Amino acid sequence: MSNELTYYERQKLEWLLRTSQSLRQIANLMRRTHSALSKEINKNADGNRKKYRADIAQSKSETRKHKQRRGKLDKYPKLKEYVEDKLLEDWSPEQIAGRLQVAPPPEIIGLNISHESIYYYVYEKADRYKKLYKHLRTNRKKRKRVGCRKSKKTTIPSRISIHERPEVINEKIRYGDWESDTVEFQRKKNNPYLSVQYERKSQLVRIHKVPNKTAEETKNALLQTAESVPRELFKTITFDNGSEGAKHLELKDYVLDIETYFCDPFSSWQKGGVENMNKLIRQYLPRNINMLEISDRQILLIQERLNSRPRKGLNYLTPNEVINQVVPD
Repeated sequence: MSNELTYYERQKLEWLLRTSQSLRQIANLMRRTHSALSKEINKNADGNRKKYRADIAQSKSETRKHKQRRGKLDKYPKLKEYVEDKLLEDWSPEQIAGRLQVAPPPEIIGLNISHESIYYYVYEKADRYKKLYKHLRTNRKKRKRVGCRKSKKTTIPSRISIHERPEVINEKIRYGDWESDTVEFQRKKNNPYLSVQYERKSQLVRIHKVPNKTAEETKNALLQTAESVPRELFKTITFDNGSEGAKHLELKDYVLDIETYFCDPFSSWQKGGVENMNKLIRQYLPRNINMLEISDRQILLIQERLNSRPRKGLNYLTPNEVINQVVPD
């Protein structure tokens, strides 16, 4: 018989401890030794039989087992080195786990690890001085869910609803369909913004620093994005209802055959690709940063770092790898 009590035995022990029987009598009834029950109470109730609770004892026991169990990263130093290196390159645990499945380095072929195990390692097992959590998207010490921003309702001329957008865009069948948004920072005098464009199928991103969030500056940023890719890779743009998209009609004159679409009010989730990209950008440029101190060169480096990270939706290829397969040499 195992020295470790089962949960059923712990429940039985909790009930018997509330009677007037001695611990030796309880041990005889449970067919356990007196010392085994004494250790159980000392470990999980600080030696006080009146405070013993089966559910709490079970939880403490499982926690101790988990801490004693060696994880895969402890068993395989090369795998641990790979995971830490990619974390330091700002890859997410999901990206690391996925890349290991499709393109593992020769020295760790056959070794896989789940993204949850990597998260556990970052928060519970890694050396504290490394502060690997700082390389995760949210830069938080603990994982938690955050809500999405809501866009402001704005009247836009000749606005075409996202519900009229062709299925070829909705299903991400082709390249060249973009989403656009503005990233804001702390309210300081003359503090710039970011105009962000995201290609839906390849997940390619373009980031431009703009002095304000006017429609004119957004239009100029979109033109720069259009000029950065071949003509066939710029077909449509989807906006939310912010005033930044108010000059969308002018884009149709600058870029032939382009179509523009707009999300429903307070439904920025309808262009979730660029919204998620904004969160990735926050890892490098948090809301409280002074954008006046950030150069265009730094913005470009962040852009290309994001374009060089593998994505689950791309079978763990990077956006740059995908787009390079599409663009002719």
